[in-house]
Amino acid sequence: MKIDNKIANYEINQQITKSASNINEVQQLLNGQKNQELKSESRDAIVNFSRASKELRLANETIASAPDVREDKITEIRDKIESGTYRIDNQAVADKMVGSFIDELF
Repeated sequence: MKIDNKIANYEINQQITKSASNINEVQQLLNGQKNQELKSESRDAIVNFSRASKELRLANETIASAPDVREDKITEIRDKIESGTYRIDNQAVADKMVGSFIDELF
């Protein structure tokens, strides 16, 4: 599964659109009430993010905090190569290549 910022941007844009719509509705309601005085207080918009967007934010933070290089895996593979015991599963490599190609198509 790919974690894509497009999903996060979509979720954020949806929330912004909903908030803007709510603000416009409130403004229209206030403008329609000509007999009432409008307060000059500033109003803050309350934005509630969906559970999916919160989980995506947490996933992005987790990925950002993970190291780019996994030293333990590098050491393990290096030791196997040096000792001559490293074996490549050709079928697994082929499966991943085909799967990756199919993912790129969609």
